[in-house]
Amino acid sequence: MKISVNGETLNYVKEGQGPVVVLLHFLGGFSYQWRDQIAALKNRFTCVAFDHRGFGFSTFNGRWDVPTAARDLKAGLDALGIEKAHVVGYSMGGPIALDFNSHWPQMVRSLVLIDTFAKYKTNPQARIEESEKCFRYMSSREYARQYCATRFLPSTPQSAVDELVSAICLASKEAYLDVLRGILLPDFTGHCGKVKAPTLVMCGRHDKTTPVELTNELTRLISGAVERVIPTGHLGVFDDPVEFNKPLIEFLDAQPR
Repeated sequence: MKISVNGETLNYVKEGQGPVVVLLHFLGGFSYQWRDQIAALKNRFTCVAFDHRGFGFSTFNGRWDVPTAARDLKAGLDALGIEKAHVVGYSMGGPIALDFNSHWPQMVRSLVLIDTFAKYKTNPQARIEESEKCFRYMSSREYARQYCATRFLPSTPQSAVDELVSAICLASKEAYLDVLRGILLPDFTGHCGKVKAPTLVMCGRHDKTTPVELTNELTRLISGAVERVIPTGHLGVFDDPVEFNKPLIEFLDAQPR
């Protein structure tokens, strides 16, 4: 399905019944990567997943930064008539969720932050410059294969690798680089003290992209946050969907209806 917001046409999926869970995907992904979570939740939650501008099947007419992505989310939920939601932010979706909560806390039933951070600390400028260089000399597919070689566990099926390569190829190169600049350089720690909703912070034990230390920091910064470490890497939705779903479902099911 498609919806027009803020000069962009956003692709989205909406399935299920009950309280709304909005799912914000990771860098290079799109709404389809949430299919296992939607399948597990849709009998008791309404699941909404947007393709962020520049990713999946959404347009990229403007630029990308976290406040813009949060405004897109607000406009999308308003257009769908959604007043409150459980907000799940995965990797790049984490800063978007924190910014959204900072501006519209009354819309957030609960917050789930997965393999993400308040401030990225491992030489962000070098990572951005390396990606800029790669995109100058590589095709999107070549870049995607290089990226995937360092993100998956050895046990992850090849089909998952192929799926993410194809997903990254759908993304605008400009949007991809905008996201890196938009999430790696700013400091989002100021948003954490504004979180009043129940919060789950999840991380893969073998995540080398956003290691457990960044999850620990989020847990310290957000009052009352619950932390769960699972036996996956950065891309637990591919590495082990069952283990990925366990803490997510347990947390959402525990929230007031």
